[in-house]
Amino acid sequence: MGGFPFRPAGLATIIGALPPLNPIDAARFVLDLVPRLPSAPLLGADGNLEPVRQFLEEIQGRVEPVVVSLTGPVTWALQLDDLEAAQRLVEERARELIALARAYVPDAPLMLFLQEPSLANSMHPTFPLEPDEIERLVADTVEPLTDDATVGVQVSGRADWAMLLRTGIGALGAPVTARLDTVAAELAAFLEHGGVVAWGAVPVDEPLGTGVERLWRRLAALFAELVALGLDPSLLRDRSIVTPAAGLGDFALPQAERVVQLASELSDRLIEFTRSAIAPPSRR
Repeated sequence: MGGFPFRPAGLATIIGALPPLNPIDAARFVLDLVPRLPSAPLLGADGNLEPVRQFLEEIQGRVEPVVVSLTGPVTWALQLDDLEAAQRLVEERARELIALARAYVPDAPLMLFLQEPSLANSMHPTFPLEPDEIERLVADTVEPLTDDATVGVQVSGRADWAMLLRTGIGALGAPVTARLDTVAAELAAFLEHGGVVAWGAVPVDEPLGTGVERLWRRLAALFAELVALGLDPSLLRDRSIVTPAAGLGDFALPQAERVVQLASELSDRLIEFTRSAIAPPSRR
């Protein structure tokens, strides 16, 4: 597993698609709202690197960490109906993305997320791929890339978390409601080996309310539950990232800004919580 060579300690970022914006405005959207862990726009289905290039030009020479993302091999396999072709396509595009990032930010720790919306349905008995096919496909895609980036997988719903943690990923993106408590032992080992969890702590499919308090109680209660199940609280805090629960490509700009602002507020809470080392409140 390629662990992240950086202690994120609650930083906020965005994984996946941004709202419809031109490349310059997309770069500014990210840099204004999540400057401590900025993320490039999702590499689209056409593989056009220009929006990503524009973003990287804006941060050229940065030495702090950067996030990039593209659609993952399972989602592509379902579209192409060909596992090997999907693996080749994603690896090829990932290498192009990494090479582009290295040209502009050669000294920045790089986190590459494979966004897998299709995996949110993968535990249903009618899912067209078997668990061992999914595991092999993800592992075969991740393994050749781990020397050049910390490779993560983001799923916007429930998935077979234990299986994904076996694939060699260095980061896992999951909604806070996705029951990662069911794999507490595997998650503890993942964190101990340098893995990072990107907590999808701001939902994209329910009302957001007027403030961050409800979302903070939900995240803090989950942390308390995981600690009760044996996870090291310091490690859990240090190896966490805060994100929206999914990409923002279907959002209008004001809605997307609200989601990311809430993620940033949660990040501030978590960073302060990490500094103070106060135990999180129990579930209410």
